[in-house]
Amino acid sequence: MDAEASWIDALQHEETRLKAFEQLTQKYYSQVRRWVRQWVQDSQAAEDVVQETFLRAWEKCHTFRGEASFSSWLYTIARREAMRYLRQKSRAELPWVWEEEIEPAAEPSPDYQRFLTHIEEAVSEMTPIQQAVFHAVWHEHLPYREVAQRLRVRENTIKAHMHHIRQRLWKKLRQWLGEE
Repeated sequence: MDAEASWIDALQHEETRLKAFEQLTQKYYSQVRRWVRQWVQDSQAAEDVVQETFLRAWEKCHTFRGEASFSSWLYTIARREAMRYLRQKSRAELPWVWEEEIEPAAEPSPDYQRFLTHIEEAVSEMTPIQQAVFHAVWHEHLPYREVAQRLRVRENTIKAHMHHIRQRLWKKLRQWLGEE
């Protein structure tokens, strides 16, 4: 059993939970902070979101069942906290927050489906390298350094691609909202 698996097992037991959570926090804190910083442009606000993420994770860590990886579970909490912050900041609902409000058996609304279509269009219009970067950063939650190594390019190249990807996605979001 690897170290992370033993830490996850230790989360289920009250007497070992704190030490295991500390180990998992040490392992994932900087990665989660980097990921949240991409969404929340203000560094102090991003740090607050990360703190809230780990606080919520601590409150619920005993419920983690291991059906997904611990990092995926943690990134889900981080995404929700970042979206909560952005929604409060902008006072406007962001469409990808809706997924939290949809009942599991409910059908997505036509507007949400249209939004997803806009995002799929944006991704399909990306160059193959941008699609690879998008998938690695947004779906696999890999740090830029790892994406750069995987794609055999410099880390700054990945940052530049992410800048263009964000611009394209925001343009699609504005189209979806009817602002363009």
